[in-house]
Amino acid sequence: MNQRDLSEGKLLVQRYLLREVVGVGGMGTVYRAQDIASKNHNVAVKILSRSLDNMKMIKQFQREATFSALLSERSQNIVKVTDYGVDEQKVPFYVMEFLEGENLDDMIEVHDISLPQFFDFICQICRAMETAHNGIFFEGEIYPVIHRDLKPSNVFIIEDDTGKQIIKVLDFGIAKLVKDDPIDTENFMGTPKYCSPEQLQGKDLDNRSDIYSLGMIMYLMLCKKLPWNLEVESVGLWYKAHTELSPKPFPPELNISSDLEKLVLQCLEKSPSNRPQNVGEIIQRLESIAKKLKIVKKTISEGQNHLLNINNNFVESYENTNPKEDFLLSHPWPKNKPKQKIVFPRVVFYQNSSLPTICTMLETEDIRKRKNNIRYSQFLFQSYPHPMILWITLLYSPKHEPRWFPCYLDLKAKIGQQLVSTLSESKEYFVLFYSLEKPHKCIDLQPFKIMLKQRTSLKQWMSVSNMISVKHDDEVLFSRRKLKQDLEALKPKIIIDLEKTNTLEVYE
Repeated sequence: MNQRDLSEGKLLVQRYLLREVVGVGGMGTVYRAQDIASKNHNVAVKILSRSLDNMKMIKQFQREATFSALLSERSQNIVKVTDYGVDEQKVPFYVMEFLEGENLDDMIEVHDISLPQFFDFICQICRAMETAHNGIFFEGEIYPVIHRDLKPSNVFIIEDDTGKQIIKVLDFGIAKLVKDDPIDTENFMGTPKYCSPEQLQGKDLDNRSDIYSLGMIMYLMLCKKLPWNLEVESVGLWYKAHTELSPKPFPPELNISSDLEKLVLQCLEKSPSNRPQNVGEIIQRLESIAKKLKIVKKTISEGQNHLLNINNNFVESYENTNPKEDFLLSHPWPKNKPKQKIVFPRVVFYQNSSLPTICTMLETEDIRKRKNNIRYSQFLFQSYPHPMILWITLLYSPKHEPRWFPCYLDLKAKIGQQLVSTLSESKEYFVLFYSLEKPHKCIDLQPFKIMLKQRTSLKQWMSVSNMISVKHDDEVLFSRRKLKQDLEALKPKIIIDLEKTNTLEVYE
């Protein structure tokens, strides 16, 4: 067994059994692993190539990994990050969905990519990039995320159940964790083939650096070669090519649209100010070119992102096309609950899964006003004297009064434990709306995401609760009052933050 395989067979953090190496790169090694906490489900574990020497570095990793996990919840074209941590040697790792397919680098080498495929793939890559560049809402601020290592081997192609090819972009935001030192030609990590001039020069980066890398990918997909022929590939020669040499025009025998060639070469401009300034501009031009060439593909506005698209102010409206949601809409109001304006949590069983829900009864007009409100959720934990979680849900619109849906979950009660366990294993929950005028059937619902950070906290709080012994029944009232006071103190700050936000969803 060679050096890179030394971790095979290791049980990482008592959960992930590393089975085999499936990829090695400058940033680390990727293993196929089994998640023994989830019926030995296959996952991909990436162990990064540098250890973290102090608490500051560990916190920075946790922050960047949180960003990556949050991003993966926002777009189907970004690989899902399900867990992250640091092992006993202070080496960071993160856990992703296990993908079965091939990367774009291998596909280009083996196959000719058709023009419809090109437009489809690039549109999906752009969808992932725009989600990241628009940023994520974290601790009251919006943080744009730059990939920094966009290249064909970080673009994976899988097929969904219908046979449609789906793009998954890997390693968003992770490059910063292992490449935060100035570029040097002796120890450059990864390939410089796709780096922007400003990245090779060690300058501050913004979204236009990724746009340059996208231009390199587009050139390779269309021409099956890169813009320069280097006799020997070295960091120094790539540095010279990216910073000094003009890319070669497309070979005329390829008969590629001049508009498309112009777009690709503009992405490869040395100066960021001469490139397209955002991905939205690239998408619009691609759509225009595809229309001229009579290639009809989905636009970016048909994507899965839930962020507000700041560039063109498009907001995706919620539409119910999901059998699970149809089932919830048919769910009756519980017979043991009064038909009045109340809020309560409930686990609903659907097929072989448990769905966390919040049920509420309101006037029909009030329910109508909550459509397209900003969705906010947060969990608060009170450990002493009685372990309890406050599950905060809010629908906010500047036009109407905020509608709060607080639920108190007793971690020493069976129903509370069931709810928290279900929440910790779910990626979303639903608020079910029942009308006071017609109380028997759910008339609307709204989905709320449960982010990785929230699920991790819920699991930690359950573990803490198991170590706490409860002595008096009145302690539960004390913890409930304390959480209620905390919520009242938080409400003004939450509203102020939501008044400033540019997103439709905020999860803390």
